[in-house]
Amino acid sequence: MEFSHNKIGLAGLGMLIFFLAVGIFSDVIAPYSIKDLSAESPWQADRYALPDWVTIFPAFQDLPPQQKHKTDWTHSHSGYIGTVKQDLPDSVNYTKTAGMLTVYYNASKSGSHDPVTVYFNASFNYPYAPMQRFLLRFTWSASPDQVVQTLIDTPWGLKPWGPATGSMEYMIKIDLIIPNGTSYPIWDQNWWKYKEAFVRIPPPAFWNTNSTAPIDLWSTFGELAEKLGFKYTDVYLVPAVLFSTKGPYTLQLGITMRPGTMDGAEVPLENATGRVSVSCGDFIVWGRRFGLLGTDYYAHDVFSQLVHGSKISIIIGVTAAATATLLGLLVGVTAGYLGGWTDETLMRMVDVLICLPILPVLLVFVAIFGYNVYYLIIIIAIFGWQGLSRVIRSQALSLREMAFVESAIASGARRSYTIWRHIVPNVLPTALTAMVLAVPGAIILEAAVSFIGMGDPYAPTWGKILYHAQDTGAFTPAILGWWVVIPPGLAITFLCLAFVFIGHAIDEVVNPRLRRRR
Repeated sequence: MEFSHNKIGLAGLGMLIFFLAVGIFSDVIAPYSIKDLSAESPWQADRYALPDWVTIFPAFQDLPPQQKHKTDWTHSHSGYIGTVKQDLPDSVNYTKTAGMLTVYYNASKSGSHDPVTVYFNASFNYPYAPMQRFLLRFTWSASPDQVVQTLIDTPWGLKPWGPATGSMEYMIKIDLIIPNGTSYPIWDQNWWKYKEAFVRIPPPAFWNTNSTAPIDLWSTFGELAEKLGFKYTDVYLVPAVLFSTKGPYTLQLGITMRPGTMDGAEVPLENATGRVSVSCGDFIVWGRRFGLLGTDYYAHDVFSQLVHGSKISIIIGVTAAATATLLGLLVGVTAGYLGGWTDETLMRMVDVLICLPILPVLLVFVAIFGYNVYYLIIIIAIFGWQGLSRVIRSQALSLREMAFVESAIASGARRSYTIWRHIVPNVLPTALTAMVLAVPGAIILEAAVSFIGMGDPYAPTWGKILYHAQDTGAFTPAILGWWVVIPPGLAITFLCLAFVFIGHAIDEVVNPRLRRRR
């Protein structure tokens, strides 16, 4: 009843209920799971993308959102035989089913060793400011349908035996055509011969004809990117030229095939056939604005990290504080009521632990036992009960001299009965107030440990968000990523403030000296 009249206590309780609701329903509220927020997880937008709502300001209205365009390949024009543009003969045809474009070639119908090239287009519109990064992702496979060759073991190694009936070489090229019509090659795979009969060890998975693993365009760039005016950072591209103009863009896919050669000699053409299949992949424009609170350096949603962090911070704070309070209550009551050598031993142990600096000791324990949230709770609890135990001990020393305690002892009550029925209930309000006020300290200590890089790497705590922000330069004027600094800082502040308000309200209720007339 007294608490219900305390406005500060009710305000703290309201804030705590809010954080509890966010933590309990974090999997529903957060757009991304904890697994999607690890450093190894795929990007969700561009690095340090601003919050989506910044477009209310005119200066940010042209920022590109997260986009994904399907490369639905369509036939563009006649192909080439050698370097001559012409209608392709019956030796080349293609089909498109289930999102996969397949080109077939039969050399017996062309009667030529000249390469045959066919082109396909995929267009999309880009009406925003110059993009920072993009990604083209697709899969492809190729197969020489009529390669037959026997391999035999000889003293000099594995050697072919008998004639081959045909082989095929393939090349895939992708160009980007910008609105003014200029074409830039963005992927140009070198000739690679699929003479599977002569391959003793299977080719790498990247080239495996049975592989469906996606090929990320940025992973295939080398010096070509720099020649085209790209700045190559990590594995993503920062275009300097290609996306400086708004309008329609076109990806042009070129597939080239020709009969192959064997050890410098032509193989018979009558059975040289092959096919190349390319998926209708995704052209991803990494958004420079994203979600409610943007993204961090790892291009992951900050809002999701903030939501998941509330649950972890509450668990750490409440569990560590409750454990420390229980230890302080047990040690203080035991020392104060029993006295003698028990009191002396326990208090000397408290003196030793109080003298130890908690943060360096905490870092040593984390380094020994590993970065784990549960270890952190235990360590915070072990070093968080000493002050409370002294307060409880002083109260227990006073209570054991009270008349009701002496009456209980004179009535034949056992020590355990006297402690749990008479001593503990009278010191419990003090312990409860201390526990509530200890929660903010535990939360801030966990944030401090995470901020200096010693926290659990798999737990998206608020301190970890601040650590990554500091470690990746979010505080620098060049980035000034306030959306990865201010929200977790405010979350820590308000959660701690909630427990402080509740603790002061409880202290005001249970402490007669602080109680006010209503």
